[in-house]
Amino acid sequence: MKKNTVVFTLLLSWLLAGCRPSRMVTVDYGTLSDTSQVLRLAVSDLRQCMRCVPASIGADAYVLKIDPAMPDGAFGYTTDSAGRLCFHSADEIGISHAVYTYLERLGYTFDLTGISVPVAWTAPAAVPDTLVQPAVRWRGIRQHVNFPMDISSYPIQEAREYIDQLVRMRYNKIVIHSYPGQWYETHIGDSLSLAGNYFYGNKHYLYDNALLKRVVEKNDSLFCIPGAEALRYDSRANSRFALDWMKQLVDYAIRSGLYVQMSFEPRVASVEQAVQTAYDVLEQYPGIDALELITEETGGWGPHCTRQQTLATLNRYFPADIATDSTVTAPIRDSQTDLNALYEQIGQNAEAIRRMRSENGKRLPELKLGIYCSVTPYAEGAYRLARLALPDTKICLMSSHGSEGTAQALPAILKTPADLTNTEIYSWIEFDGLMYLYQNSIGGNEKMMDWLNGKGCVPSILFNHWRTAENRTSARYASEVTLSGHLRSDDFYASYAGRLAVPDAGKYAEALRLVNEADVFATRHLGNIGFCWMGAWGNGGSYTWMSRENIEHARELYYRAGNLLKEVLEQTGDGKPAHAYLSFLCNRLLCSVLYLDAFHEAVGIQQASKAGKPGSEEEKAYVREVCDRALLIFDQYMEKHAEMLVDRGCEGTLVSVWNAPVRGLKICRERMGGVPMDSPSSLDAVDAPPLPILY
Repeated sequence: MKKNTVVFTLLLSWLLAGCRPSRMVTVDYGTLSDTSQVLRLAVSDLRQCMRCVPASIGADAYVLKIDPAMPDGAFGYTTDSAGRLCFHSADEIGISHAVYTYLERLGYTFDLTGISVPVAWTAPAAVPDTLVQPAVRWRGIRQHVNFPMDISSYPIQEAREYIDQLVRMRYNKIVIHSYPGQWYETHIGDSLSLAGNYFYGNKHYLYDNALLKRVVEKNDSLFCIPGAEALRYDSRANSRFALDWMKQLVDYAIRSGLYVQMSFEPRVASVEQAVQTAYDVLEQYPGIDALELITEETGGWGPHCTRQQTLATLNRYFPADIATDSTVTAPIRDSQTDLNALYEQIGQNAEAIRRMRSENGKRLPELKLGIYCSVTPYAEGAYRLARLALPDTKICLMSSHGSEGTAQALPAILKTPADLTNTEIYSWIEFDGLMYLYQNSIGGNEKMMDWLNGKGCVPSILFNHWRTAENRTSARYASEVTLSGHLRSDDFYASYAGRLAVPDAGKYAEALRLVNEADVFATRHLGNIGFCWMGAWGNGGSYTWMSRENIEHARELYYRAGNLLKEVLEQTGDGKPAHAYLSFLCNRLLCSVLYLDAFHEAVGIQQASKAGKPGSEEEKAYVREVCDRALLIFDQYMEKHAEMLVDRGCEGTLVSVWNAPVRGLKICRERMGGVPMDSPSSLDAVDAPPLPILY
């Protein structure tokens, strides 16, 4: 089976086959350079896209103009006296976004996955002079680049194409986060901690699964960036490869006009080590616009601490007026996990930022302090602490898991206009605790933007995601709503269905609403069921505690959504733009049902585990039967998923399922049913993420 990957340039060439090569498009760069890397993509797309546009629609001559008088972040186009269309903005990426706004108005649609040529063209009268003042100044994606299904497994050219798609969607910022040992080297005392420990150092093997060996194209036995596989036994060479890969990606994003921010976790090492790591990151990525020192997720869910220990931490890092602030001290309790570590990391990171700013001779990008805390009372105190400690520093806030949780948490944390002005908001397109299920984050992000609407221009919103094709719809909504500031989900579904010629927009919208409902429910009640870190499955994972009733409810929602979309797909002609899109959605919804079916069987082991390790042969036989039935359904999941491998991330998801939940179930079968593992389990890790628990 060949992977069905379609590189955008090839797709565009295919789409434009038969279009008029005779239409000549002239582009006047004005005072700009015709070698501008930022404008290269937009101008190329403009020339090619206009070949398909009917002669009666659109202009043939265009002007690119820097206009310093335009409002910050605004872009648009006007027609001059000569009939030329003038794209203008205060910066080059704004001009690029004006081009894509124009092409979107003509009928083109840009997504994470590529371009859709319109089914019907927009008449000239409906494409008037336009000025776009984005509701959010800096709009983009936060990439954790830590799991097999994200771009950290892509060949560099495919990763660059991902950057191109962000630009086409009118995003203007990307944040890249590196966990320790992944994308930077740092000096620790006299030693050098190396990079290149992909996916926390967990090895994702292919050799023990015939399906994976057949469908994964660019790896032989170990899933990773293709060029890194041969370096797995040479840690220094592999580290250099990882740095070079990421540097190429970062440099390309910079040249494309994106604001590029790097992020890392100093954790609780020391202020000196935090400063050293920051300087190491800056030396390796010298062109970045900002560096973020962020807390480990909710302090890493570390040891229990008393109230007095936490108060002592506050007094060690902060002056008395901050350490005794009522909002800061409100969440402190005896024997809690782990506000103390969270506050300590804020204190350490704040001091590291102050120290770096005070040192002369260091060229520094903008320095920011990040807070990742999914417990709202903790986040309230942590955010207040950071704002008081660094009043002139942007605070990057990841306040929950999932878009719905973010929408609920933000009003409790951001209490003043100054808070909003000084905050970079992190929301979600998908949640990594549900990675093997199809997700829809639109409802939560709609609520977030409704709350922000009317509060003035929002400085920055970034969205977490890992998979690409699976998040096409949610990423499209995130782009549109951060531009407009207000976009009802129903209106978005109707508009998007129209753009893609979905034949029954009502059923399509209802299906996605059901997926959104399933997403919210699963985040709250099935929060670890699709967590893709291998280590989470070493002791059986969530098979040992997940509720069968909650699985049944989520499964019903996915099943209903899938049936609705199947009906819509059956009405869609094979050559229509919507056909491939709907086919993919139907596939992933069926995969979600199968995944939940496998879990529904597997949680039957809880009956045997209540009394501890099964002792009798009858109990062991029961466990073996339960696990074998579930494994057969997982086989169905993988076969069905493999029918739609439209990008490298789809391969990564498949590899991850085999190495995480499937292997976890086999570990259960071995421990409780006495069946030896059919291949060795490699759960050794360089680092471990905190589990996305509900607290």
